Parts: sequence; structure tokens; C-alpha cells
Amino acid sequence: MSSIKNDFTTTDVNFICAVKECREPKKIAEQLEISPSSINVYVQRIEKKLGKKIFLRKQNPTAIELNEEGLDFYPQCKRASQSFEFLYEKIDSQKDYLQGEIKITGPQTLLEHFIIPYFLDFITKNPRINPSLKQLDDVFYEEQEINEFYFTSEIKDDTETYSYFPYYDFVQQLWVSENYLKKHGEIKTIEDLYRHNLLFQKGFFHNPKVMGMPAEVRSSVAMNEIRTFDLTGTRTVDLLCQAGVGIMNGSEETTKLSKLNVIPILPNLKGESIKMCIKVHTKFLSKKLGRYTLEWIFNCRDLTLNKIGCRAKYQLNPSLILGENVEAETKQENKAPKK
Repeated sequence: MSSIKNDFTTTDVNFICAVKECREPKKIAEQLEISPSSINVYVQRIEKKLGKKIFLRKQNPTAIELNEEGLDFYPQCKRASQSFEFLYEKIDSQKDYLQGEIKITGPQTLLEHFIIPYFLDFITKNPRINPSLKQLDDVFYEEQEINEFYFTSEIKDDTETYSYFPYYDFVQQLWVSENYLKKHGEIKTIEDLYRHNLLFQKGFFHNPKVMGMPAEVRSSVAMNEIRTFDLTGTRTVDLLCQAGVGIMNGSEETTKLSKLNVIPILPNLKGESIKMCIKVHTKFLSKKLGRYTLEWIFNCRDLTLNKIGCRAKYQLNPSLILGENVEAETKQENKAPKK
């Protein structure tokens, strides 16, 4: 398993095991709780990671199997799968003993879609844990507490005290409602933006006005008389854009999760890739409660992204959950580039 790339996940391991044990696409999908139509995606993704073919497709009867190389690889996957099952069973057995206060701080979009849908289940399963949520749509936040998990896109010179765990990359682009386009005309070039309304958010991700958009947009805003609206609050921007007030920038994930009735314009024009991290005090990672909560936050991420057909490239090392190699893991994650 050591030869596999770092982004090989537990889902990949379980998929290989399910193919060997189930064969039928319908049964594989049921065991993994995925849609049958997504099986081809998993096949292509896994083979790309391994750099070789390990699956065989049969049309009559419809089935998917492992080839010889896949069968050679299967015992290792099975052992890995059983190890993960043991890991999660051990975590479950410790839940009743976990107690204390935790705090989760982040912007409205991340709390709304990545944490709140799973909050009731969390407090139900963990009656001795007292969590609190804080919405903070602002760049500046200095007074983070030891037991606090903070969504941030800024990596600072405090890595001796805090660890930063990469969570997800959001790429910005421009969005508009169809009603707006019908009223004001199509937008095919940067120059077309000069006669339109632009909605920019003051807050968590960016400075006012340009919000991480490419240089073409920044220069257009600075050199031309473009009507811009500076707004506070992600949801405010979303709803005004949907209502046809103007053009906003945001990630595709945000529009899908918020179910906004908007479409992209200038699709080849991409803004900054915003790397969101979970910032947590290293002392809190030495506690079971800290590691357990961090794992839960990452599980929330994967459940949310799965709903919209997305996947995160950053994985949380399972050894961290059991408190093994915490210092090494922390140093590895702290190598992320500073902004």
C-alpha cells in the first residue's frame, strides 16, 4: 500500500473490496451507498491513481470484476478495510467518554452547508460534548480559543501554536441570473462588464471590490466607471444576484449547495483558488475530543460534497484520530504555502 499515492482514500479501498465481493453493480452501489451510475467514475479514478487497469467489465450478465492485478491487490485492500473498521469501532467505543466544550467558527456558507445539517446527529450521539457555533464573515480574527476549530483561508506565522488542515479549494468565477441577461444583454467579453452592475462582498474571503477575481476584472473595476455594490454577508450577495440586481462572483460549489438560480458567464475566466483550512490549537489535538471533532468536521465535508457530486483532494490521516504521530502530521500539514 505504500506505493499508492497519498490521495488514495478509504472509499477507494472499500470500492475494490466491494467489486471483489459483490460483482453486480447494483449490489456494489448498495453496499457503498452510491448511485450505480457513479461506478464508472470510481473505476476510472482508481485506475488513474494506480496507473494501471485492475477492473474487468462484463456485459452478459452485467458485472464488474477484478483482473489478475486487481486480485493480487485485493488482499491488501481487505486488510486496510478491516483496519479502518477497527479504527471507527474504537472511535465509537470512546464516544460515551468524550466530554467537554468545543467551538466551531466559520463563514455562513460553510456553517450552513458543511456543519449544520449534521449538528443534530452530533449532539445526539455525544450528550457529554457541549458544542457552540459562531458565524464570522470577516477576514480578521485574532482571539481563537484552544478548543476552537476555525475555518480560515489565511495561513499565518503561528504554526508553532496552531495546525492548519487543508479542507477544500473553492475557485471563484462570475455568475448571473437569466433574468438579468434578458434585461441587460449577453456578456461575452471583459469589455462587456463595463456596462453592468457588479456585486462584491466585504467579508471573510476577500478584500472589498474585487474579491479575488483575475487581473482583467480588477483593472476593469479600477479604470472604468463600473457600478459596484459592496455588500456584507454571503447570502445577501446570493439573493441579490438571483433577483437580477447584478453579477456576483463565487464558487460553483456555493451555487449548487445554495440551489441558486444563476448561470456562469465568461466560463474561461477563473478567479483565485481559495484554500480553506481548519485551524486548531496543537494542544487541543493532543486530546481525544480534539481529534474526534476534527475527524467529524472532515466527515461532514465529504457528506456535503457527495450530495453535489464533488470530492475533496485533501484527506485527513486516520492515524491522527488515534493520537498517533500527531506531531509529524501537524508538521506535514503546516508546510502549506503561506498567503
